[in-house]
Amino acid sequence: MTPAKTHHAPAKLLPYDMPTINSMKPIYPKTFFGITFALLGAAVASPVNSQTATEPWPQASGPQLNWTIKTSNPPPLIWSVENDKNIRWRKSLPETGQSGIAVWGDRLFLTTMKPIDADSKPRKGSDIVLHCIHSDTGKTLWTTNITGDPEAKSIYAYGFSSSSSPTPITDGEHVWCWNASGQMGCWTVDGQKVWSRRWKPTLGRPFNKQFEPIKIGNTILNVEPLEPGNPQRREDAWNFLRGFDSLTGNLLWTEAQGLTHYNTPVAGRLPDGGHAILAGRGAHHDTPEAPAGLTLTRVDGDDAGKAIWSWNALADGKAQVTQCWDEKYAYWLDETRTDLVVLNTADGSEAKRISWTNDVSHTSYDSKNDKFSTRHHINIGDEEPRMTVFPAWHANISIYPHVFFQCFHFEGKRRGKMTHIGPRHCITRINVETGTVEYLELPFPVPVVENAIQKNGETYYPNMTLNSRGINVGEDKRSGRSGWWWCFNGNVIAVNQHLFFTFMSGKVQVIDGTAKHFDENALTAFNDLGKFGDTWSVNTPSYSNGRLYHRTMKELICIEQE
Repeated sequence: MTPAKTHHAPAKLLPYDMPTINSMKPIYPKTFFGITFALLGAAVASPVNSQTATEPWPQASGPQLNWTIKTSNPPPLIWSVENDKNIRWRKSLPETGQSGIAVWGDRLFLTTMKPIDADSKPRKGSDIVLHCIHSDTGKTLWTTNITGDPEAKSIYAYGFSSSSSPTPITDGEHVWCWNASGQMGCWTVDGQKVWSRRWKPTLGRPFNKQFEPIKIGNTILNVEPLEPGNPQRREDAWNFLRGFDSLTGNLLWTEAQGLTHYNTPVAGRLPDGGHAILAGRGAHHDTPEAPAGLTLTRVDGDDAGKAIWSWNALADGKAQVTQCWDEKYAYWLDETRTDLVVLNTADGSEAKRISWTNDVSHTSYDSKNDKFSTRHHINIGDEEPRMTVFPAWHANISIYPHVFFQCFHFEGKRRGKMTHIGPRHCITRINVETGTVEYLELPFPVPVVENAIQKNGETYYPNMTLNSRGINVGEDKRSGRSGWWWCFNGNVIAVNQHLFFTFMSGKVQVIDGTAKHFDENALTAFNDLGKFGDTWSVNTPSYSNGRLYHRTMKELICIEQE
């Protein structure tokens, strides 16, 4: 490839460590399936030649703690790794990993699994590697190994999380890192260890540990069972939200209600200026934490660690989503329901329920004729064939007054019965004030892949789970899906009005969440992190200073508009 103009020459690195600097070619309005997505002048970001700390993305949920950012430096909206469009650099990673990317100034922090040997079987492990990367060049500045409990091994490319799933946190002076298999610690940004601690993670269950670490003030949060022998320890390693001193690792408090590690709690600011975190109970595989529902817990002040309120779902609900809330409402999004439960943030009382099946709008896409059509006031439950709406796990976000979620899609035999889950390839927008529910089908092209496997209505892509060294680390065949069924896609982020939905097959849909009508006019761009069938990502992008940073199993990617 032709080297790009850059102000920093990459240092000599190991073969798997070598960044690829791509030529930044002009980008033109992109067309696929007859849709032209033209960027407005205000949406074109100027090149940023060197990162500063003016717009850090310090933790998984960003600077605002809610997966959003408002900026005067708009993000790149159109790119393609496969076609080398608007890619500043690409860096090969030594092994698969699932953490997000913490950004501060010229430093990026992320984790991978410890590189596996080609003949290792099964493809499981509990050790991870923390990487510090230069944001301008992709050069590795330092790495450190963080071991986990050998009894808490995860599949390397597992579509439901791994030991490397938690995203590091940085404040520009320190970096905090979590191994979901039982170790957390603090380092300086130059790689000097400050402290570390271990805990005994939940064992004997599928490795679905989706908690994303959070830092508020000098408190960092973790989800873990209590120590054996602790009189408050609950049966079957009940998980608790715990606050620790960020500079010492000392325990500050433990919230008493408990939560499942299958969900992603979200922190935010209370009307009085303090902070709280919303966490959920209830999930698959007989999780012990009960009753199913939500708890809003104070994070700072004299009442840190104490529940502000708890709400019970009054059923065996599933809290396997990102628990969104704002100063007015908190939202219960559950695959077992047909409605969104809206709670008052002040006291947890129920404000309203909004059906996502009755009296809704549905914009569908006809790929043969390349046309969209919208129907209003329909009842999805009355459609033929009858289908169930299943909000996809973790692929949801709230930006008042809207709640957005991806719909799982499946048509085939499930547990011996024909099952229809949908609508097909849809993102849903619910206005919590008006009650308007809109489904938008994405033009999600699925190219023909030679070695694809068809079984019971599903398609698996074996090459998706090849790491950068050509080793297939996909121990579970479900890790080779497109991202529309039974997996944990990366969390959604929003930069200004634009939402970024990432799918396991490496496709990224950009949507204008503020569009007057949630139809084809909301579709901004359809991007890729690599070739379909050869790319795997369950990761969340990060934004900083006009750039997006994203990753796949094989690569770390810096995306920048020319």
